[in-house]
Amino acid sequence: MTGADLHISTSSVHDKSDSYVHKHFRWDSIKQFVFLAFSVASSSYNFDIFSKVLYDRVKIVDFIFLEITMGITYMFMDLFIKQYTRRIDCYQYLNPLLRGIHMGCVLQSLLWNIILAGDLADAIRYFFAGFHFIPPWSKCNKHHRICVPTVNIILNCRMNNQTNLNETSASVNYHDSYFNSDKHELTSRLFVITLVWIINFFLATMTDTTLIKLVRISTLWRTFSTVFVLLFTLFYTEYFFTNAISQMFDATAPRVYTSAIDRITFAFGIGLVGVYDFGTMSPHTMIDNAVVIFGIIFTTFALARSIIVRVLYQALTVCIRDNTEITSHYLLFVVLPLSSEFLHVQKVFTIYIFLSVMCSLSAYLAILTLTISKLLHNEFRSVKVVYMVGILCFCCCNLSYPVAMLSKHKLIGLIQGINFTVLYLGGFKVAIVMWLYGIGKLSTDIQFSLGFKPTQFWTTCWAMHPILTFLFIVHKLYVLIHLTEKVQMILASTWILFSFCFVTIIQIKTIAKFIVRNNLVGVLKPRPKYGPPEPEDRARRRKFDVSTLHQYCVHRCLINEECYECNHMPLIFKRKSRVESMSDADTSLTNIFESGVVAKKSSIVMDSSQMHFN
Repeated sequence: MTGADLHISTSSVHDKSDSYVHKHFRWDSIKQFVFLAFSVASSSYNFDIFSKVLYDRVKIVDFIFLEITMGITYMFMDLFIKQYTRRIDCYQYLNPLLRGIHMGCVLQSLLWNIILAGDLADAIRYFFAGFHFIPPWSKCNKHHRICVPTVNIILNCRMNNQTNLNETSASVNYHDSYFNSDKHELTSRLFVITLVWIINFFLATMTDTTLIKLVRISTLWRTFSTVFVLLFTLFYTEYFFTNAISQMFDATAPRVYTSAIDRITFAFGIGLVGVYDFGTMSPHTMIDNAVVIFGIIFTTFALARSIIVRVLYQALTVCIRDNTEITSHYLLFVVLPLSSEFLHVQKVFTIYIFLSVMCSLSAYLAILTLTISKLLHNEFRSVKVVYMVGILCFCCCNLSYPVAMLSKHKLIGLIQGINFTVLYLGGFKVAIVMWLYGIGKLSTDIQFSLGFKPTQFWTTCWAMHPILTFLFIVHKLYVLIHLTEKVQMILASTWILFSFCFVTIIQIKTIAKFIVRNNLVGVLKPRPKYGPPEPEDRARRRKFDVSTLHQYCVHRCLINEECYECNHMPLIFKRKSRVESMSDADTSLTNIFESGVVAKKSSIVMDSSQMHFN
C-alpha cells in the first residue's frame, strides 16, 4: 500500500468515525431539546436564584446538589418516556394510575400559566414606560403623603443620608398598583392581560416548526444579551462586581433546601407538563447527555443573571436602606428599575431586564399552551387543536382577571400551594414508575432504545427520589400550618385541597373501569400498547433479552445482536491442504458462538450500541 493510499484509508476511517459519533449523539436533537427546555424553565420566578436578595435565599451548592439528585434525574425519566413512546399522553399507557397524576400536572401548569401571564403584562407595561424621559417609578403623585422621588434620593445620598426603600417613589407606586387597587392601574393591567392572551393565541396556532424557530431566536437573544450585560457590568462596576461574587459564594450562609427545591421544580418540570418536542427530536437521542448539558447551561446563565442582580442591588444599597422582604415580583418591578437609576446607563439595564422577561414568558406561554392543547385534544378528539387553543386561551384570559385583582401579598399563598402540589404530584409519578413499573424494566427500555444501560447513579437517584420528595412535602406542610398570614394559608390550602380532589376523582374513575372489567390487578400493570409506536418494535421489545448482548465469538469479537455478524478475518501464514482447510472451516463454522463469560480482548470491530456515553 502506498503512502497516498494509506492517507486516503486513514481519512475515510476518521470521516466514518466523526459521522458515527455525530449520529450516535444526535447533536441536532440535543440542541433542539436545550432550546425548548431553556424556554420552558425560564420564567419571572426563576429570573434571579443565587443573588441572595430575595427573602427565600438559595445557596449555589444546595441548588446544584438538588439539581443533580432530583431535577436532572426526573427530567431524564420524563423525557425518555415521551421519546420512547412518541406519545404526549404516554403516562396512562405506562400505568393507568398515572392518568390522574398527569391531569393534575396539567392543572398546575394551567394555573402557573395564568400567573405568569400577569407577570408578562406587567413587563410589557414597564418596558414601554421605561422609554419616558422620567419613568413612572422615579416620580411621585400629588396625593402621596410619604414619597421620595429618585432625584431627592440621589441628593440625600450625596449628603450621606439613606432613604427607606418603602418610602421611595418606585415602592409607593408599586403598592398603589398591586395593593391599593388603583382603578386606572387596574384597568390598564386588565387591558394588557387581554392583549397577552390574544397574542399568545396567534403564537400557539403557528406551525410547530415556526414556533420552534421563534423559541430559538428568543433563547439566543436572551443568551447574548445576558453575556453582553454581564461583561458590561464587569468593566463598568468592577468594585461592585467583585463584592457581588464574594457575597454570593459565602459559605457561612444558612442552608435553605426548601427554597432550592421550589426553583428546581419549575426549572425541570417536576409535577408539571414538562418539555415536549412536538415530534422534532430523534427517538434515539442520548437523553442523559442532553439533560446534563441543559442543566449546566441553565445553571450557568442563572448564575450570570444573579451576578447582574447582585451588582444592581449593591448600587441601590449605597443610597437606600432595605428592611423589607423582597419577592421575585417586587425585585423585577421595584428594586431593579430603581437601582438602575443610580447608574449612568440605566436604559441598558431596564431594557435588558424587561425585554428578557417578555421574551422568556412569551415563549413559555406559547409552548405550554400548545402542549396542553395537544394533550387535551387526545382526550376530546372531536375538537381540533386550533379550537382547543382558542378555548384554552379564552378560559385562561377570563381566569386571569380575578388572579390579577389579587394583591401580590395574597398571591404568595397561591404560589405556595402550587409549590406543595407539584412536589407531591412529581413524587407520586416517580414512585409509580420506579416502584410499580420497576427500575429494572425502565433500564431495559433504555438499553433497548438507546443502546446503553443506566449507571448506578441514575438508578440510585430514581429509587431515592420519592423518599426525598416525601421529606420536602412534610417540611412544606409544617411551614403551611405555621403561616402567620391567614389569607395565604387559606389560599394555599384551598388550592391543595382542590387539586387533591381533582386527581382523586380521576383515579376513582380509572379504578372503577378495571373493577367493572373484573381486572383490578390491571391497574398496577402497563397496557399492551405501552412502548414504541410501531407494533413490530413493541414485539421486539417483548423478546428483547439483555443476555444476548454478552455473546462472543471464538475470535473474541463482540457480538451484540442477531443482525450483526462476526467479520473477523484471520491471517493465513502458510498453505494448507484442501482437507485440512475444510476441517478447520467446519470447526470454525460450528463453534462461532460460545455461551458464558469470556475475557474481552481489544478488537477493531465493535458494535455501536456497546459504546457507553452515559
